[in-house]
Amino acid sequence: MATGSDFTFPALVGQLHDLLGNVAGAPTLEQIREVCDVLYSSSLLKEEGRAVRARVILAPPEAFATAEGPPDGIHAVRFSVTHALTANEIKRLSPAASFFHSVVAVWPDRDRGFRIWGILNTGPRWLNLVAGGRKPLGSEISYPIIHVRDPGWVLFYNGYNLMAEWRGREFHGPRMDVFQSRLLNERFAGHRIRLVEELMQGCLPATMESTAYADLAHLISLQFVKRIINLVRTSGHGGSLLIVPTAKEGSDVATSWIDCKYSAAPDIAGLRFRRLLQSIIRRVGQLSPMGCSTEEAWEIFRNSNDRELDRLEEAFFELARLFSDLMQVDGALVLDSGLGIVGFGGEIRVDRNVLHVGMALDLDGRNVKQWKVQSDGTRHRSVYRLCSVEPEVIGFVISQDSQVRMIANVDDSVIFWAHTMI
Repeated sequence: MATGSDFTFPALVGQLHDLLGNVAGAPTLEQIREVCDVLYSSSLLKEEGRAVRARVILAPPEAFATAEGPPDGIHAVRFSVTHALTANEIKRLSPAASFFHSVVAVWPDRDRGFRIWGILNTGPRWLNLVAGGRKPLGSEISYPIIHVRDPGWVLFYNGYNLMAEWRGREFHGPRMDVFQSRLLNERFAGHRIRLVEELMQGCLPATMESTAYADLAHLISLQFVKRIINLVRTSGHGGSLLIVPTAKEGSDVATSWIDCKYSAAPDIAGLRFRRLLQSIIRRVGQLSPMGCSTEEAWEIFRNSNDRELDRLEEAFFELARLFSDLMQVDGALVLDSGLGIVGFGGEIRVDRNVLHVGMALDLDGRNVKQWKVQSDGTRHRSVYRLCSVEPEVIGFVISQDSQVRMIANVDDSVIFWAHTMI
């Protein structure tokens, strides 16, 4: 079993063991090693021609109530007879324990090793971490969950927090959530301030300061982009999303470097994202108490059962789905910095070789290691070239194998961030 340079299998096993150390009947280090091997083996199998995909939780039966269920709780279906944990058993159970809605529950039984004792129906809200959904996650899970994601790809979580990945012959620690990066915050700061200023005169309730409204707009915008990317990832198609400078400068970038087979007319339809976002922050302001902070407003946005907010959320989701569908066409989807459609089916035509880029090891892009681009695909290399000549462009590239990179120009150097995934 090989290890990567920045993470090791023994370190992962030790972390899992420590997480379970205070639980009665906790597995030994050797048992944890065995369960990891079994789940990796299951990832290499096929169920009726499809890759095995499953989530497996390491937790005892008594950890879950008997009368709860989604969306806020967990529905535990306990087997009357436990089953041995094997790769084939995970394969057989994977259709019943849908990856997006349920987990297979396992726990050691004395000297018999890990046994499958049931299925937990969690519901899909946990996907909001990457899909940008508004509703909260529901019940917190404080046990390790292992995702059998794709052939040779296993991810290890403490509840819903990524600990490590095992991919092919390498281990590494968690990737970054690029949506927490300072670059995204700073690049769009001016745009969201202008958006709020347009509404401040009599249109926005005085329950929040303008800065709180601007920060809320930023958080909601990130949720929207998350949804687009997740929808493309789950389609299995892959694609590229380019965000170019807005207004006249944005048109110049698209005209100079990108041939869009389908260009959007510059009419009011292109402002739909902006108008929906303004409606959402206005409604949150109406639902908020006086002096509301950004954090409090965000919780209201996520937890409110307000019918108008639900309607706006549905419209927001459908717009994200439209954008993801546009990315199914060969070529890039091009948006301006207000997330209006410039065009899609975009072909980047930058006649410039970029042989090396930087791989960011932190969110700020200060700690970077050199990356040779020869092993990357056409999508990645074309976005590298565009960012090398247009420093204000931000690109997201989703591979067919579901990996996500954010690409940008920082201090005249092209770098990318490998985004954390579920």
